[in-house]
Amino acid sequence: MNKEEKDKYLFDLFNTRDSNAVEESMKVYGDKLMRLALSFLGDTRDAEECVNDTFLKTWNSIPPNVPTDMFSYLARICRCTAYDIIDKKQAAKRSVILVELTREMEECIPDNSRNVSTAEQQTTEFINEFLKTLPYDKRVMLLKRYWHGESIENIANEMGFSQSKVKTVLHRIRKELKIFLEKKGVLQ
Repeated sequence: MNKEEKDKYLFDLFNTRDSNAVEESMKVYGDKLMRLALSFLGDTRDAEECVNDTFLKTWNSIPPNVPTDMFSYLARICRCTAYDIIDKKQAAKRSVILVELTREMEECIPDNSRNVSTAEQQTTEFINEFLKTLPYDKRVMLLKRYWHGESIENIANEMGFSQSKVKTVLHRIRKELKIFLEKKGVLQ
């Protein structure tokens, strides 16, 4: 079964409220979600809680939501759930990496809230459009940093660049993204 067929199968399970929906989704995407949660939370128990909450939130949100890419949908819920866990654990004292990543991306993307709105969906489409314009290395670098929450040091080691080069490239990409979003009318 290819990815699209798996996603349709999983969506149908959730949509028909089949009790196997969570178990089947866990088989397909559980490990990937666990790695994602661990990259933000750094603690196995917190990551397990995050993944479990992700599937509960998915159960409660399909229907009415109709995701076109099941992993992206689950990953978005997982990331927001990880943020919520961090918020609960450190209400006054934010996780250093989360603050750093947020601050860097606030330069070019407005933070309207964590709720999905039409404007946010449109911004997401514009970001995806922008990503397609980037050379492979830059796209990978950006996604590793801002989607997977990897450190500059990790990215530099994995890609064979200096940390300075990674920081410079990410800074330039954020500037390009800001200009791109300004042209699309997302930013003023």
